[in-house]
Amino acid sequence: MSGAFKFTIDGATGIGTILFDYPGERINKLTFEVMDELETLIDKIGSDSSLKAVTLISAKKDIFIAGADINEIASINSSEDGKKKALLGQRIITKFSKLPLPTVAVINGACLGGGLELSLAFDYRIATDNPKTSIGLPEVNLGIIPGFGGTQRLPRLIGLEKALTMILTGRPVDGKKAYRYRLVDALIPKEFLHEKVNEFISVILQPNGAEQIKKQRNKATLQSIVLEKNPIGKAVLFNLSKKNVVAKTKQFYPAPLKAVDVIKKTHAMPLDQGLQIEADEFSKLVITDTCRNLINLFFIREKLKKDSGTREPVAIKDIANVGVLGAGVMGGAIAWLFTKSFISTRIKDLNWDAIRKGYETAAKIYKQLKKLRKFDDREINLRMHKLSATVDYSGFEKIDLVIEAVVEDLNVKQSVFSDLENRIPSSAIIASNTSTLSITEMSKRLKNPERFIGMHFFNPVNRMPLVEVIPGDKTSPKTIATIMELTKRLGKTPVLVKSCPGFLVNRLLLPYLNEAFYLLQVGVDPVRVDSIITRFGMPMGPFALADEVGIDIGYKAAKILEESYGKRMKMVDIFVDISNDKSLLGKKSGKGIYQYSGKDKEINPEIASLVSKYSGESQSLGINVSDNEILERLMLIMVNEASRCMQEEIVSCPEYLDMAMIMGTGFPPFRGGLLRYADSFGISKIVDVLKGFETVSKDRFQPCDYLNKMKDEQLKFYSS
Repeated sequence: MSGAFKFTIDGATGIGTILFDYPGERINKLTFEVMDELETLIDKIGSDSSLKAVTLISAKKDIFIAGADINEIASINSSEDGKKKALLGQRIITKFSKLPLPTVAVINGACLGGGLELSLAFDYRIATDNPKTSIGLPEVNLGIIPGFGGTQRLPRLIGLEKALTMILTGRPVDGKKAYRYRLVDALIPKEFLHEKVNEFISVILQPNGAEQIKKQRNKATLQSIVLEKNPIGKAVLFNLSKKNVVAKTKQFYPAPLKAVDVIKKTHAMPLDQGLQIEADEFSKLVITDTCRNLINLFFIREKLKKDSGTREPVAIKDIANVGVLGAGVMGGAIAWLFTKSFISTRIKDLNWDAIRKGYETAAKIYKQLKKLRKFDDREINLRMHKLSATVDYSGFEKIDLVIEAVVEDLNVKQSVFSDLENRIPSSAIIASNTSTLSITEMSKRLKNPERFIGMHFFNPVNRMPLVEVIPGDKTSPKTIATIMELTKRLGKTPVLVKSCPGFLVNRLLLPYLNEAFYLLQVGVDPVRVDSIITRFGMPMGPFALADEVGIDIGYKAAKILEESYGKRMKMVDIFVDISNDKSLLGKKSGKGIYQYSGKDKEINPEIASLVSKYSGESQSLGINVSDNEILERLMLIMVNEASRCMQEEIVSCPEYLDMAMIMGTGFPPFRGGLLRYADSFGISKIVDVLKGFETVSKDRFQPCDYLNKMKDEQLKFYSS
């Protein structure tokens, strides 16, 4: 490949412009072929004494440089190869920092990873106020550290504290924050980009202009003096950073800890020595299983972004006005989500007291975001004004989409839809937020089932990224494509799922939760079970999760699955007993498996008393269940059900199933997903272990036909 860069010189001013326009792509990326071309260009610029300054600018809309080529990172198969490529990139980028004339990187849009590392080698950086301007080093999200100088140049430019925050979280900053961080030297309006760039260059070419800019950049703050200008402050900063990383990652992800170690070791070193150490540590991380799994998940996310849900392109419906039926916790949160994207939203419930609760839910989420400095009062007010309400369907005559979020009862929902259908435009889409009920069954009373679809949000809506999109047997391709695109517009990730009881995530999750209660019934300590599962990497154990979701909610879903799938999903007796006690709802009632006091929790003595009811031989069994058996029973019962889902084509590929489980349940990303974990466990071993558990229950653990076939044919879920 060639021709990624176009270099021009303004004869009147002597200013050179490098225009980066990666051929045939929507984004600019730093492949090694691009880097070779760039090196040739740098050498040419360095030998031209007539040049007074050089700028680098992107020809792509809303993209400066998206980073290095992830495919090339994924292709690294040895530490030696990783180090060689890191050093090559470092050498070429360092050449920019040694050019004998001022260099300016003009950032208008995404500037990530290698893109930021390249811009750090420039003398100056300018960012625009474009909302798409996003500047950061997200490498830890791929299981690596920056390898083209990011751990070295960023702390030297903006200080240790801010650099550690950016590198350890991987979160980018916008143009305004980059300017506050002194990561960029000017923030300019995107509409006047060229004029403001010329003004900036004229300043730095003046005798004292460059000095004034660099003086402002290096201006010390009280915080930097206290934390970064003395050994004690530095020690506190590094120790605190390490402590925060351990608390957040539970040491499952080695890259952030390694980044702290590299920056601590090298921040006072000469740059060339620091770069060598960075390359060494990058090369060790890039070949780990964690890195490979996280990169695979990156590719799955990219694949999902392009998935329209239909085989052939179809025209999608514009969604400008949305109705939400039901103003409960879910309805209010769904309404909030649409207002966040400036979509006019009208909620309906039976009375104004219920409506008030919906408004309170939306306002509470905005209040949390204000506290996190995601929105200010003005931005919140603009969005809240997109929300309106009714108790009589007034205003629904102009609705483009209605989302139902009422009680999880098939007859109730069908009655609501029958009433709704005559009150909205014939072109309006009707979606249900059901978590378990069949979309096809729900649509049977509709006159136009082609416009009906499932749109299953996960709770809490403001934090969970997944939306299961579930067509019924008669849902039209246009309806599917519209909802898939709308979900992406809302900032969520849609996964297309075939209609079946429980759909995908709940169908896999509820047997896991049910199995945990089987363990509880024979006397296994719930704290022990939760601890084993969190050590595996799940964000919380099954009993903590049951309390978080609500035991009453879990019971309703489990009952539907038991009725649908029979003996293999039969609810355990102790769970039914707990569910029958209406005071044991979980966290929302103050007690469930645990009892809660503020942020503290302990085992609920009522549960211990209930367990003792199942006395005799079954009680002694719990003591003899090993940690390994607990883990395998909980994980492999999900793998077995996931295999059935693959056989029934509930999802189109194992990648989508894994992403749904990661986004919908918090399955640990470093393991790559449930089916990636199954491959690493070994399909043959899984079948053998499940057969061993048939002594506990043949109904629950008998390996499905799909798994048996995979074992016989020596297959894996993933080909590589």
